[in-house]
Amino acid sequence: MFTLAKDTDAPPLTEQIVRHYAQRIDEGALLPGARLPSVRQLAARLEVSVHTVLVALDRLSGLGYVASRPGAGYYVRRTAAQAAAAPAAAPRAQPATTTSGFTHSVLSTDATLLQAGAGYLPRHWYEDAIAPATLARSLRESAEAAVVPPVQGLPSLREQLAARLARRQIPARPEQLLTTFGASQALQLAARAVAVPGDAVLVDDPGYFLLHSQLAALGLRVVGVPREAQGPDLDALAALVQEHRPRAFFTQTLLHNPTGASTVPARSHRILNLAEAFDFVLVEDDVYGDLAGDAGVRLAQIDALRRVIYVGSFSKLLSPSLRVGYLAAPLSLTERLVDLKLMDVLSGSTLEEALVAEVLRSGRYHRHVLRLRERLARSRGAAIAALQGCGLRFDADAAQAGGVFLWAGLPPGVLAPALVEAAREAGIVIAGGHMFSRRGVGADRLRLNAAWATDARLLGFLKAQLGGAG
Repeated sequence: MFTLAKDTDAPPLTEQIVRHYAQRIDEGALLPGARLPSVRQLAARLEVSVHTVLVALDRLSGLGYVASRPGAGYYVRRTAAQAAAAPAAAPRAQPATTTSGFTHSVLSTDATLLQAGAGYLPRHWYEDAIAPATLARSLRESAEAAVVPPVQGLPSLREQLAARLARRQIPARPEQLLTTFGASQALQLAARAVAVPGDAVLVDDPGYFLLHSQLAALGLRVVGVPREAQGPDLDALAALVQEHRPRAFFTQTLLHNPTGASTVPARSHRILNLAEAFDFVLVEDDVYGDLAGDAGVRLAQIDALRRVIYVGSFSKLLSPSLRVGYLAAPLSLTERLVDLKLMDVLSGSTLEEALVAEVLRSGRYHRHVLRLRERLARSRGAAIAALQGCGLRFDADAAQAGGVFLWAGLPPGVLAPALVEAAREAGIVIAGGHMFSRRGVGADRLRLNAAWATDARLLGFLKAQLGGAG
């Protein structure tokens, strides 16, 4: 009988049971017609509740692995050969090395994929974020309201957001805040508010790959600004501003995606000086900023929202299923942003916005984020050590960078695109560094998620591919 991992970072017990029996059946170790131990026997052997075993068996039944016979228990109904004979999944529209192909893999409903390069955390890390009572109360309140929130967003949520930003010394009044369907819509609204097709905009390079594609799809000329350990390369930024006269610079100040590094305050001041001198807007993407806490120095804090549009989201840390983002902007841009949202989606979701407002009001979100920081800090150190044993390289300050992402260097002669495709064929999603660059750099890098990076499947794959030490 196998043993369940019961430490705080382990997957849920039901998921471990499902994985074990699914693997045994797929491998042919359990044949069709084989009877599983009774529910009570399994509960006793695994030292879990009967309810936990029943939930796991129900999931196995739903997946087609076992069948329940009334009064007789659970029996195997699927073999490896049957699984192989099942209709093949639809082919991917794009290779895993492209923005589209990678994003489809990350958003796939295939639970067997190991999301080692995704921007989201493992599912069980979110389980304590929203209390059932909070969800029930939000459902009741939204049903009683029976109306959509104002275009600008639910007033109670905007008030909570204003209070949170004030603690970070970002003076955003509720009337300067706009809720959005995640950060993706917020970033696109910001772009459309300040630029028109043909205009130049600057982005971090490496930087968030989906943003690069979204801006290009709007007809904008997207120009990459080289990113260094302490933030954007100031000399390169000054030269690019002179050459292209951009309308905006999209940048992540804290816990940058993909490198995990943060811009030092001295560079932030210089960036603001350039924006003032050449009259362009700074769009600050802070979707992972809650992991840095209130201590990090943000552009919006220094600038007081005079020429900074600040973007945040709850999808990454609270729940991927909650598409609630927001932006805070100068009052001169707010009316334009609200009109653009009106034309896009009319309004938001009363239920989702009320739920986020209640989680913030109760203090539960703050406690949840503190736990995430602690888990990530532990995961980063263990992941870096394990990945180095596989042959990957890290900058000296990687362990101190913090946040979700690990920016790993590949051994000489190994290129990311081929490795990404091989990983996807093995059921593992990793991100090649080349996807994050407009300048064609990064083919010698991988972006990995620290929360997934100690998984045995990933480590085994990398050792086999790279010949790293055991």
